[in-house]
Amino acid sequence: MKNVIVCSSCSTANPSFEYICKNCNSFIRSRVYNIDLWKTTGLLVESPKIAFTEIVFSEHKNFVVFILLLVAAKLLIDIRFISLLTVGDYHVTTSLLFSYLIVVGVLSLILLFYSFLVKFVLHSYNIETRFRDNLAVLIYSLIPHVFGIIFLFILEVVVFGDYLFSVNPTPFVIKGLIAYLFLGAEILIIFWSVFLSFSAIRVQTGSIIMSILGTLIFYLILAPILYFSSLIIFQL
Repeated sequence: MKNVIVCSSCSTANPSFEYICKNCNSFIRSRVYNIDLWKTTGLLVESPKIAFTEIVFSEHKNFVVFILLLVAAKLLIDIRFISLLTVGDYHVTTSLLFSYLIVVGVLSLILLFYSFLVKFVLHSYNIETRFRDNLAVLIYSLIPHVFGIIFLFILEVVVFGDYLFSVNPTPFVIKGLIAYLFLGAEILIIFWSVFLSFSAIRVQTGSIIMSILGTLIFYLILAPILYFSSLIIFQL
């Protein structure tokens, strides 16, 4: 079995998420009850590996629903931006709440499916993980989008107002330099999230190659769904 914790008392290999040896019942690591959101957020910046290890070790995966709801809100905004390219400028007829609920549902299904897929695939490679750990680290890897909606989006609204989602004129015409700075920040958020997803999967697998492949597959699933969502949600 790979990605294990070896008991110092009896030398038994245990799955990395265990804190009590399955052979002699000795404690093999410190017990973690809950996730400290502020501490974990700081660690995601300073040391993602430690942050995701703490998330895996935590018995209660608290804040995952809270983060999921905020990430869904940011993705809805991103989908709206994408719709300017796929659909064009038009009057939105779909209610904001209905659109948001669709994104929450779709994102939840993606995360649930992928967490199960990771568990199934890794098991075939003799790497034991728990479904809830896979789900928790994936959701926490999306936390940059929370920063995006709390800080970046608010600034974008303040600067561009109603023209933020306009194609005539676009924000790049109104205030070009600032618009490009915001675009750069949005791209950095995406890359940060991709890096965190890589780090999350690496903590679970211990393999760089598997982490790269796992991250690519996750975003190859997510990106097309966001694209097609922009075509569907805003034309209902």
